[in-house]
Amino acid sequence: MNSARDSRHSALGTRHSAFAAGVLLVAVWTGAEAQMKPDPLAGIEPSIEKVRQSWSIPGLAVGIVKNDSLVFAKGFGVKEQGKPDPVDDRTLFAIGSNTKSFTATAAAMLVDDGKLKWNDKATRWLPGFQLFDPYVTRELTVRDLLSHRSGLGRRGDLLWYGTNFSRDEILRRVRYLEPNAGFRTEMGYQNIMVMAGGQVVGAAAGSTWDEVVRQRIFKPLGMSTSSTSTNDLNAQTDVSTPHSINGAVAKPIPWRNIDNIAPAGSINSNVVEMARYLRMQLGNGTYRGQKLVSAANLGVTKTPHINTGGVGDSVTHFAAYGLGWVLQDYHGKRIAWHNGGIDGMLSEMWTIPELGLGIVVLSNGSPHSAGPSIVWDIIDRYLFGAPSKDWNAESLKQRERIMQAVMAQQKQRETDRVKGTQPSLPLDRYAGTYIDPMYGDFTVTFEEDHLVARFQSFNAALEHWHYNTFRGEWQPSTIGGAAVVTFQIDLMGIVAKADVENMASFRRPQGK
Repeated sequence: MNSARDSRHSALGTRHSAFAAGVLLVAVWTGAEAQMKPDPLAGIEPSIEKVRQSWSIPGLAVGIVKNDSLVFAKGFGVKEQGKPDPVDDRTLFAIGSNTKSFTATAAAMLVDDGKLKWNDKATRWLPGFQLFDPYVTRELTVRDLLSHRSGLGRRGDLLWYGTNFSRDEILRRVRYLEPNAGFRTEMGYQNIMVMAGGQVVGAAAGSTWDEVVRQRIFKPLGMSTSSTSTNDLNAQTDVSTPHSINGAVAKPIPWRNIDNIAPAGSINSNVVEMARYLRMQLGNGTYRGQKLVSAANLGVTKTPHINTGGVGDSVTHFAAYGLGWVLQDYHGKRIAWHNGGIDGMLSEMWTIPELGLGIVVLSNGSPHSAGPSIVWDIIDRYLFGAPSKDWNAESLKQRERIMQAVMAQQKQRETDRVKGTQPSLPLDRYAGTYIDPMYGDFTVTFEEDHLVARFQSFNAALEHWHYNTFRGEWQPSTIGGAAVVTFQIDLMGIVAKADVENMASFRRPQGK
């Protein structure tokens, strides 16, 4: 009996020793492996600075969240070209369309409260809301508003951009915008529908979209300097200046107030405060132990609602749009991201939940592709073993291809121009006020020896192109380049319409 017991003890002791040795070996190996793993942020600062300079951006800031901690936050360059004030991690920028995620998150909070349902019809909350197609008007839901599947596409932006129309007036006028795709058949980026979603949020809360975002998101996250309007920037001191980048020259331009489309793009913030928002998103709605929104309803915003296509390679297998988020995979990791842009400012906001990784890039210049280049580089750094790639070099090559395509298009347009033609009528006969039920007034005046076109806050001096088509450049140029106006003359020799390229066909009332 005793000898048998001693033998068992001896065997147990041997196995225990072997187990302990195994644990020690694993511990030592794990420690060595951790020591061998490189620092993902090694050399990140000179890399970011190189990207900034290669795109001639005056200033930008980058924030990185890892495992619920802000591990990197730094500014690069200056707030305004030609001035010494540096960008820091608290410098405010416009985040543009990254605002859409805030609108979707606010909606999720109201769904939690029982005040709103994802499948509520838009007309329940927006009295008088109407779209061109009565069927779409009747069936359009909160999900549809926030997922760009209304069938309207990227059109109608000139209803809000640079206009004095209020949010309610824009929603009244959008009924005249004809669809360019079937309802819920394809993704068509639509700022006005997201703004409508924000108006639904305000109505359901018995407040306004702005107040819901301030009280339910900004306040609990400590986003004390973030705002929903450029009007609030007057009380801030650490503010960047927007710039228009033409070639290698960055020129300061004014901030544009876009309060009338606010739920789709008006938030201003910095990388430190945006990092808190990303921590809440990565924390499934919880920030520092406080639950702001349920994981279930926040998850709805990151559930594919419409396919965006354009995938199928060995790296990315799906691409879709949720509610305020673009969704895709990369090397087997799911990503929820968005970008944003408004006059002279561009932003990126990315989350990779499986890595506990969040990235925000804010910049005070446009156009450029620096943001995505920086983001992809950071993701690859944290995806140990992922093939290295010079993302910035790829982006610069892409810019060159785009510039060549634009030049070819301009050359083709010049080739298509019919030389030697004259306007059908004296120039003063083209002057007048032309109207469109959606966009309102488009006026043409005869000044000295040329025509001048005006729409809302924009104007263009027109020169004869060919026949009854005139061309100019919109000022401010941020509206999008060339102003091309083709006049139509009726059988009585009267100018009846003014077709404005990329806008509408404006009708001239009889007798005017």
